[in-house]
Amino acid sequence: MDVKSELLGEIEAFYGQLYTSISKPTVNLANDPKARLTLHYTEDIPDVSLYEIRMALKQLKNNKALGENGITVELLKVGRKPILKALQKLFDSVIREGKTPQAWNRGVVVLFCKKGDNALLKNYRPISLLSHVYKLFSRVITNRLARRFDDFQPPEQAGFRKGFSTNTVNHRHTLRQVIQKTEEYNLPLCLAFVDYEKAFDSIETWAVVQCSLSNGARLTIGTSKC
Repeated sequence: MDVKSELLGEIEAFYGQLYTSISKPTVNLANDPKARLTLHYTEDIPDVSLYEIRMALKQLKNNKALGENGITVELLKVGRKPILKALQKLFDSVIREGKTPQAWNRGVVVLFCKKGDNALLKNYRPISLLSHVYKLFSRVITNRLARRFDDFQPPEQAGFRKGFSTNTVNHRHTLRQVIQKTEEYNLPLCLAFVDYEKAFDSIETWAVVQCSLSNGARLTIGTSKC
């Protein structure tokens, strides 16, 4: 075995273990009537509008690395209405049929060393170069979900929310006041700051779906045309 093959084997084994599910769903989503793909639910989901696609395109940044199909964000932006109409037809088809194109299921993975010993795979961040058309569709869906989910969040949840930077400052001020008062009156106080290792790499897909359903989303579980 040459050095390249051995290295690729080590990388595959490391990330294969990292992305392997370590917990089971508390419910069987395949049998959940709220998550099943049916004609009834797909009819209730509105078609993707040209306005949604335009807004999502504005949110995608230029000069990003290409996915496998070689289509750039800039090309999508200058294509104007003919391209937008083609994208609209594709996105509506994905929603109605619950199936994504095979190309969306493939990506080029590049490893970037974050810090520390560059001989250890755990110190590398994997970046997947995906299709920009897929990213655009994901942005359209994300925008829809964000508008809906925001109504379900309590005011105490200020982090990771658009337009809540002022609330984050207020929370920091409140925390400072609590610390000062507990010191002033000699009261016990416990603070917990959690830093999860590989947090975004260890998210369970089933948990995201289940959480989305509990927040009022009507989801369809689809498949990729592999």
